[in-house]
Amino acid sequence: MRYTLMAFAALLLLRPLAADQIQAPAPTPTPNMTPLSNPPVTPDPRFVDTSYLYKWPHITLAETQRLMKKHGTVLADGRSMLEWEQSHLPGAVPLPLQDFDKNYSANEGKLKNAKIIIAYCHGEGCHLSDSLCQNLVNKGFKNVAVFWGGYPAWSAARLPMQDKNGRPYVYPTPVPTPN
Repeated sequence: MRYTLMAFAALLLLRPLAADQIQAPAPTPTPNMTPLSNPPVTPDPRFVDTSYLYKWPHITLAETQRLMKKHGTVLADGRSMLEWEQSHLPGAVPLPLQDFDKNYSANEGKLKNAKIIIAYCHGEGCHLSDSLCQNLVNKGFKNVAVFWGGYPAWSAARLPMQDKNGRPYVYPTPVPTPN
């Protein structure tokens, strides 16, 4: 009896399956970078916060610099107006959340002509830029991204900045520490 059961099991295992009996594995879901679909950007692979990951891309310093060289890129500063006045990334428009509607109205033309809007704030761990992107999406924009390193990454690299009058920002001279 045992021998018969083993032979029957072997027959079942060796019998070829019909094409309609073969089930393909479920496809792995690919991230939908909604709402941004155009222009394409390279997301920062270190960004893994799932609450924002699939809403808009979070990009690196290098990607921000690459996009800034392209016509139609607009930077949006989500920090306070006082911080923007002291220093900001070149050409950035101020869109602090506490006065979003007022500042949006003042910069609406520039934003509507943008091919991509890159929001930034106080860097990794700060979500002002994500809130800024949400406000822009609520206004109908789909071409948004977040410079995840934000102001701290830009200033740590000592890249050019400007003040409220558009003049170059002068970084403070580091004070040497005594040995």
